[in-house]
Amino acid sequence: MLSAETLATIKSTAPLLAEQGKAITDLFYSKLFAQHPELQHIFNMANQAQGEQSRALAESVFMYATHIDKLQNLGPMVSRIAHKHASLQVAPEHYPIVGKYLLEAIQDHLGLEPEHPVLGAWAEAYAQLAGIFIKTEEGIYSDNAMKPGGWRGFRPFVIRDIREEASGIKSVYLQAEDGQAIAGFEPGQYLGIKVRVPGHEYDEIRQYSLSDAPGKADYRITVKAESTPPNHEGKVSNHLHNAQPGDQVWVQPPTGDFVIKHPDEKLVLIAGGVGITPLLSMLLHRIETRDDVSDLVFIHCCRDKAHHVMGDELRQLSAQHGFSYYVSYETAGGADHQGYLDQTVLSQWLTQRDAEVYFCGPKPFMAAVNSQLLQMGFGDNQLHYEVFGPSTRLLTH
Repeated sequence: MLSAETLATIKSTAPLLAEQGKAITDLFYSKLFAQHPELQHIFNMANQAQGEQSRALAESVFMYATHIDKLQNLGPMVSRIAHKHASLQVAPEHYPIVGKYLLEAIQDHLGLEPEHPVLGAWAEAYAQLAGIFIKTEEGIYSDNAMKPGGWRGFRPFVIRDIREEASGIKSVYLQAEDGQAIAGFEPGQYLGIKVRVPGHEYDEIRQYSLSDAPGKADYRITVKAESTPPNHEGKVSNHLHNAQPGDQVWVQPPTGDFVIKHPDEKLVLIAGGVGITPLLSMLLHRIETRDDVSDLVFIHCCRDKAHHVMGDELRQLSAQHGFSYYVSYETAGGADHQGYLDQTVLSQWLTQRDAEVYFCGPKPFMAAVNSQLLQMGFGDNQLHYEVFGPSTRLLTH
């Protein structure tokens, strides 16, 4: 337990971290990679180049400082980050390294003397936070290892098949290289995929949502080929798009906490673009496990027909099983709605306000959906979303 003095010191630094956190974490990462370049095998360098990782870390540290005396409030944040860490194979020995350079960054940026009480308080607080993450992540690793077909760490898989689903979007089917069973998963979870892109020095790890129902002999991920500017963005997605059946990848067991929280409740799924992937898994699982899915609503928003993932398949499933399926195109006709979602069209499609709503897509899309649903009377506890990339907050407009 932290002392009252330490708690007070940490809480008093929260406003400073809100203001200076991004600069501190930028300095932290420069120090970390300068002294431990091997950690670039783990960190997503595209997020580093865009500053996303620094913003996410700064926000997490600020949240920790704010709630240091009520750690139960951090449960959702800890769960989300711990699952992401598990997909990267973050290990207990990484935490002292991170702590060392985080404290150095705080000291250097704020110009503190080595014995300054703020540094001592943060050393204690960081040790507490590291212990929470280590324990949580060990639980995830152990649970995945004990599942039928489960394992710990990265396991070699091979690509069985690749199928084009829409313009710039392909499904990749993965089977265990040894031909043995694979672990089950909860709809909405993702895989950590590790590849070594030819011509690059470090491994690259990315998370891709599972896009099929559980219980299959292989895993399916559905991947959008991102652009490839001078930074690292799109490196892995384009590598997978150009892969061939038989190519090897390394896979972490399924992780993630974007899963259906209340299985007996009515369900609304709202997807933006390739954010459809975890929601497809939820939909297909519910179809397979329920006789009646007529109360389910599935909404997919995308650019146009060319970018409409599995549109024909979903229309057939809707006709066969009776759930409501609505499509919104951004720029072209041929859909149920043209343009961005607004409260008028959402009110027409969502007539039952007691449903649990799961949504996924680009952050601006999710922020708009979240804001509109709250204004329509949905409770915050009814709304669930997945952020692709670092776990930053979903900011509203």
